[in-house]
Amino acid sequence: MKKQIFYVLLFASLASCRWYDNNNGNTDISYSEWSHYYSMNAHFNKNKTRKVETYMDEKIGDRSNMSFVNTRIDGQIALDDHTTFYIKKYPGFVEIKFNKRENSYESYQRIRAMCQGIKEVVGK
Repeated sequence: MKKQIFYVLLFASLASCRWYDNNNGNTDISYSEWSHYYSMNAHFNKNKTRKVETYMDEKIGDRSNMSFVNTRIDGQIALDDHTTFYIKKYPGFVEIKFNKRENSYESYQRIRAMCQGIKEVVGK
């Protein structure tokens, strides 16, 4: 039993990644990836919210004629290309949960790339 718990904890630590911005001390982005789920949680300076929203528009919003700018969201989103994911977003915070089984590989790549890119946006 102890051996199984060890492997679960080891896998969980390998399956997630955290990034901290040491410049301003208030940025925390974590990514988790499992066999059928991908998720991101990002806490960042509220002053970077507009940059993050604009970046999200460029990466996924423009394709579906939607905008993330000046919005608070807590729910499931469906894009025009049938990509679906959960998002919770308010100033200084974005959480995305993506079910790989319910979406195409291309959708997964696009959402994952956007989530990874948010790290660059808030780091500027």
